[in-house]
Amino acid sequence: MAKSFGVSPEDANELVQQMYIRITDYVTNPKKILYNEIEVNTYYVYVTLRNLYLSKHHLNKKNTVYIDDQKDIEEILLPESLEQQKKKFDEIFDRIDKITQNWYWYDKKIFNIHFFNQMSMRKISRETKISLSSIFNTLSNGKKKIREGAIEEYRKYLKSKSKD
Repeated sequence: MAKSFGVSPEDANELVQQMYIRITDYVTNPKKILYNEIEVNTYYVYVTLRNLYLSKHHLNKKNTVYIDDQKDIEEILLPESLEQQKKKFDEIFDRIDKITQNWYWYDKKIFNIHFFNQMSMRKISRETKISLSSIFNTLSNGKKKIREGAIEEYRKYLKSKSKD
C-alpha cells in the first residue's frame, strides 16, 4: 500500500513503521481496526498510511531548501525576486476576494468562517447547527470556483517562484 504513493522502498518501509506506531498509540480497542477475529480493516490501514504520507510529503516540500554555493544564496536573497513573488502571491488573494464577492451571502459567510477563522467544518456545524454535509458541499463548491477562477494567477506565481 505504501509503495502505491510512489515513494522509494525505504520511504515505504518508514511509512509502514510510522503507521504501526500511530495505530499502537491511538487505537485502544483492537476490535475497531478488525473486520472480524483475524481480518484487518485494510481501509483503516490505507487511510492511516495516506495521512502519514501526505503530512510527511507536505512538511518536506515546504521546509526544505538546498543551497549549493554562494551564488544560490545570492539568488535566493535578491529583493527583486522576493518582491515579485510577494506581488504574485497577493494577486492570488486579490483574485480570490473578487471571486467570493459575487457569492451568495451564505456561501461567503461559511467560506470566511472556515478560511479566515480557520474553523473546522465539524466545529462550524456544531456551533451553527447547520448539517456537516451542507457545509462540506458549500466549501467544496466554493473551492472549485476559486481553483477555476484563480488558476492564471496561481500559474504566474509558480513561474515567479521557478525563476529563483
